[in-house]
Amino acid sequence: GRMNQGHLDDAGLALPPAESTALASSYRLHAGQIGDAVAIARARRSLTECPVPDVADLRTAAGELAGRAVDGVARRVDVTHTWDDLVVEPDTRAQLAEMCERARHRDVVLRDWGLGRTGAAGTHALFSGPSGTGKTAAAQVIAGELGCQLRKVDLAAVVSKYIGETEKNLDAIFQAAADCDVVLLFDEADALFGKRSEVRDAHDRYANIEISYLLQRMEEHQGLTILTTNLRRNLDDAFLRRLAFDVRFPFPDEPARGRLWQQALGPAAPVAADVDVTALAAGYPLSGGQIRNVALAAAYLAASDGGAVRMRHLQLAVRREYQKLGKQIATDPADGP
Repeated sequence: GRMNQGHLDDAGLALPPAESTALASSYRLHAGQIGDAVAIARARRSLTECPVPDVADLRTAAGELAGRAVDGVARRVDVTHTWDDLVVEPDTRAQLAEMCERARHRDVVLRDWGLGRTGAAGTHALFSGPSGTGKTAAAQVIAGELGCQLRKVDLAAVVSKYIGETEKNLDAIFQAAADCDVVLLFDEADALFGKRSEVRDAHDRYANIEISYLLQRMEEHQGLTILTTNLRRNLDDAFLRRLAFDVRFPFPDEPARGRLWQQALGPAAPVAADVDVTALAAGYPLSGGQIRNVALAAAYLAASDGGAVRMRHLQLAVRREYQKLGKQIATDPADGP
């Protein structure tokens, strides 16, 4: 069963009913595991000035216990990004907030109001956009907001060349996720959910996947599933119809790139007066991920020079980033766009 008010009361924690209900709906732990979670939270708190665990301590402990079931099938992603880190369109931000609200009120709508009978109980979201536009960061923000672990499914490990093995692997993932309310992240979803007509080779390692089985398994899963893709048009229409959210992450425009540069250089790094963030944003069409790479590389160049980050450090770092992509730099921001 799930964590419930009675078990928490037995543990001697006088939590407000709303908080214990929220805990109960997040983690399906039996009584013994609830006792363990409380003991872990107490032990961690015993060394601090206030020895009584709060809800955040209990969430952390419960998440660790529940997450052990998923360890073999989906890799844990550290949740390091917050809402402040996201540079996205206002509508994208609104959709992400709606996803969080939907997850919070799932039990009321599906169980108390009875809408779970109609099927399609889970919340499945597609994050589509070029690489480095913040799809994984957004998944981290949602998991952090909900107090859940984020687990990335390794598709190469799931997809098996043995007929029937893929279904077993997927089954294990969804079962483990149902037991501990993790947010599941399927990266590069077109590998699994690609258009069926595009399989041209019987030896294609994805050819034996039972797409219909996978869609059915997703529909049964009541948790939150996020799928990412760089190419939305590669996805199967039957799959797209089942999505609750279709969130686009476009390549950042010039004003967004300016905010990304500001953010990437951070508040603590010493930045010289000759650094022109506006010129960098105008001169180089880079994604958020690439801008972070460049800022980090420039910071290392500056640190080895023993001084502040200068425009020349950033220009050299941009050149290195372009070399990785096999591109030449067409413009120099010092000369204007």
